[in-house]
Amino acid sequence: MTRFRLTWFPVICLILAFGSHANAQDFEKTPVLHGDSVVFPITLINGYPFIAGSVNGVSGKFMFDTGFRTSLSLNDNLVNLPGKRTKSTGVTGSGNAFRTSTNDMIREVRFTNGITYRNLENVSSGNYDFLQKYITPDCLGYLGHDFFDGYLFKLDYLHRKVTFYRNTAERNKDQDFLKGEKLLAVIGFENRKLPNHPMVKLTISGTPVLGAFDTGQNGLLQLDEPSARALKGRGAVRISGTDSGGDTILTIKDIIIDGKYKSDLKGVEKSSLKDTRVIRRELGITEPNLMNLGYRFLTQFKTIWDYANKKIYLLEY
Repeated sequence: MTRFRLTWFPVICLILAFGSHANAQDFEKTPVLHGDSVVFPITLINGYPFIAGSVNGVSGKFMFDTGFRTSLSLNDNLVNLPGKRTKSTGVTGSGNAFRTSTNDMIREVRFTNGITYRNLENVSSGNYDFLQKYITPDCLGYLGHDFFDGYLFKLDYLHRKVTFYRNTAERNKDQDFLKGEKLLAVIGFENRKLPNHPMVKLTISGTPVLGAFDTGQNGLLQLDEPSARALKGRGAVRISGTDSGGDTILTIKDIIIDGKYKSDLKGVEKSSLKDTRVIRRELGITEPNLMNLGYRFLTQFKTIWDYANKKIYLLEY
């Protein structure tokens, strides 16, 4: 059986609040954020952040995945969408086939913080049954980058919430999102072919590596042979075991991100050039060494993601 690996899945797809119900708001037609600031509670399942809600009365959870470009994509294996029109087919990097469809009208999408979208038009869906099988059986689909386009967000795994702030000139000046926080570092990043994949230069014990931030995975490291030998010899990368799926797990020391922040990491999955070939092509990655900065890294801090100004803030818990 081919095991499911979520890493990189959202890119392949692209190829083909806490809050009381007294503050409930209803919006029409398009699933995007509104207002100055919005808070959603999150649930963590195996390191993946989920936002609870319902679609046409079917309750479940949406994966909050920065690696997914589309605003909203529904799991039509869980939600009955009889009017869907098949758009394309594809396959994940681990061999899971899927189809994508377009839906002309979705009656209602409701979140537990009281925000509701009605009569949504031109909504994508896919048969994401593998997400149900390998992560959570009540997966409703994805919330991706275009859902919060025009906003920055603060992701807080410890307190289980994500807060979105409208990105304005005034906010960039007074930085209210930093009030009461202890700032550890500001990481500058770049985008290449896709706007939803922040990439940053880093080193591991002096060896250059390209880093990619993504909430939709746990973290991985792929090295070319010379780098792997050198880092193993220096004790900077070592095998620490295997996970429940049989993947090799690494401990990594002396990571310096953007020349500013030093870190060690445990529990990072070892990956291969073959495993990353699709994402390399689609994102324009030519560097020989690649590291995904997902849950294993992000859970150490509160992080603020500012796409407009190409910055990620690391804040102390």
